[in-house]
Amino acid sequence: MSSVDDKKIISWIKEQEFSKLTFLDSCWRSDGNEWYLGFYYFIQYLKQECLDDVIAEVTLRHSDESSAYCYLGDTANKIYDSFNEQHIPACFYRYAIKLNPNNSYAHWGLFITDHNTNSCITSLKIDYEKNEFEKLGRTIDNLLYCGNNFSNFTLQDWQFIKSLVQDSKVTCGNGMLVFALFYLDEVENCLALIESMETVNVEIIEAYFNRNLISKEFALSKLRYWQVDKLLGNDNKEIYQVYVKESEKGEANPLKQVLIQKAFQAGEYKDVVTYHEDVSTDDLHYRHDINGRLYYLLALSHLKQPANKKILEFINDKAETLRDESKILYQAVRCKHKIDELEQLFIEKKHFNNMIDILGIYQEVMKALDSPDLIRHQIYEHLSGELKSLKTKWNSTYYDTQLAEMKVKLSNGDMSSDDFLRLYDLGIECNEFDFVIENVTKFHAGNQPTMSSYNCIGVCYERKNELSLAFQYYKLAIELMRSSKEHNHILIGNYISCAERLSDVEIAEEEYKYLQYWYNVDLINQFKWHTFTAKSGRLFKYSPFNVNSIDALTSQYFYLASKKQLNDPIELPTLSKLDSNSLIDTNYRICSLSNNNNSMLMWSHYAQEHQGIMVEYWFGGELPYGVGIEKVSYIDESKRNLEKDLYVFNQYLLTKNNDWSYEDEVRIFTNAKEKLFFDSFEYPNTDRTQINARICSITLGCDFPDDKRKLIVNIINAINFNRESHIPKVTLREAFISKDNCFALEYRDIETSKI
Repeated sequence: MSSVDDKKIISWIKEQEFSKLTFLDSCWRSDGNEWYLGFYYFIQYLKQECLDDVIAEVTLRHSDESSAYCYLGDTANKIYDSFNEQHIPACFYRYAIKLNPNNSYAHWGLFITDHNTNSCITSLKIDYEKNEFEKLGRTIDNLLYCGNNFSNFTLQDWQFIKSLVQDSKVTCGNGMLVFALFYLDEVENCLALIESMETVNVEIIEAYFNRNLISKEFALSKLRYWQVDKLLGNDNKEIYQVYVKESEKGEANPLKQVLIQKAFQAGEYKDVVTYHEDVSTDDLHYRHDINGRLYYLLALSHLKQPANKKILEFINDKAETLRDESKILYQAVRCKHKIDELEQLFIEKKHFNNMIDILGIYQEVMKALDSPDLIRHQIYEHLSGELKSLKTKWNSTYYDTQLAEMKVKLSNGDMSSDDFLRLYDLGIECNEFDFVIENVTKFHAGNQPTMSSYNCIGVCYERKNELSLAFQYYKLAIELMRSSKEHNHILIGNYISCAERLSDVEIAEEEYKYLQYWYNVDLINQFKWHTFTAKSGRLFKYSPFNVNSIDALTSQYFYLASKKQLNDPIELPTLSKLDSNSLIDTNYRICSLSNNNNSMLMWSHYAQEHQGIMVEYWFGGELPYGVGIEKVSYIDESKRNLEKDLYVFNQYLLTKNNDWSYEDEVRIFTNAKEKLFFDSFEYPNTDRTQINARICSITLGCDFPDDKRKLIVNIINAINFNRESHIPKVTLREAFISKDNCFALEYRDIETSKI
């Protein structure tokens, strides 16, 4: 396993696939790969194992504790590299600074991950005082890539940066000097420097151009082509000419659809037609582009030329101008035409490299079939059945094609461990169970069996109706699962369902409860915080201001309501597949939050008719085991009824009728607790029984009682008093009826000291 790519290891860590990471148990102390030690730390952390030995090894390797935690910060930065995960490495750098305030590397790491400009300046000062001039030059050059933070530097900071760049002992480029001169408003010196540079940041060029300090020609000569839009504003003809000149260089950019857009905006309709009709058939970027085709049709209209029937038909598939049954039948006809196109494509296709699901035509049909009017019409069942039949046929052929290709790869001896798993999955899809059993058995002869490989054999024997053999392999997989602590709900489900079909097998009550518990935990753990859970990691909760909400604020917890406490009678619905024999628990509790931070309805319904509050929470994303979070899907009730036996867990817990879509709800859920406490995590000392979150602001409803304002201020002051200095304080706001629009709410800050 020494050749495993770091990216794959990181993926396994983030997905908590611990069984694939056991090879690190024997090599985490070696220095063959500098990141193995750090990877092992986070594996043990996620498994909640003792970390003392790992910390000792990291410290020994990096000479002191502060450097050790910098290394862990670097490792965290490799693993948790999304913008909404940067608080994790930041905590390690912050802890390293506590251990050694003169660790410049730690200060730089904190700047990169937490955008703390004070840490940046501190890092530069420490290196300068230590005469680390070569390192300092590299750091200053790297600072160029942190332009989003430049406005946070003070004039004193810029004077210091300027002095470093101009110091003869420091070797670096002029990139940071031009920013320093710009922010210090040393115009003449800055312009002289710009003259000697090939390209300059658009922020600087735009500012000097708007002050009439440079000509348009000079400004354009110093910008990259995609930056001219910001400089030229509505001068579409000149913008287009810049893009044309760039395209004549023969580079990959600008894309054809961008050129079409710019040409249309400039009124160059003949160019639009020429660009569209000259598009190469292998232009992947343009193949499924809709806007380019729309511009093309519009340009033809401007030029008084007939519409391209093929393109017009493509666009007409998206038309929604008809009403009543005419609209329904129009949608049905268009769906049928697309299904016929797919059928013809299936007949003509020689190579099946993709499942039907990813094809644009198929997705268009699925979107059209989501129409509530069409769902209620009698033709819906026929159309959806025809599409389902085609999908089965198409994907079956795709699996056959893929399996044949993998068999060739197998015969050539060019297989990785992941290739073998792919081969087995394809074999199962194609019902070649004996082939899978034979080859997995051969794989086991030279490789350590895994949960997945045992499960593959179990599935094959079960599909062959040889249940006793299937159960033996499922049991082996379960034993590996227990030892690796990588619980898998699919494997547990296979094991239990197979046992229930065997008259001579009975799972003890204690074991069943254990497996059911971990089945639900792993199922819940599939619903993790992700990039699209919330904008900027912020969610909002509307609530009355009463004893319960006060307790939740002061004690810092989320309360999870049971089914009986919810205001929608069909929430957590009774489903036929969720009975006493189901592995899925029916005692789930939920906490409802929202991405909608200004809803008149929610203020009325949930915040005591505008007399309550709206709390804004920041989320780091870390959740305890057995706690999930996910956005709610909103679906037409007729389609929900048709699909009530599909995706049961999601139907039960994460789906609502379209009527509730204004809530834009995100749910925290678990079957274990009614209260989940939260706090800002400070790595490495974290409490994984809590949610990594904090209160950002509290907004008072527009009718919030005056006599309760002092109480809310006291609560905020108490929360702020206990916060670390680097964590933003809770702010207080109030809602009011907008002066510009008497039908809307606006928010304004309140100075708590004046209450």
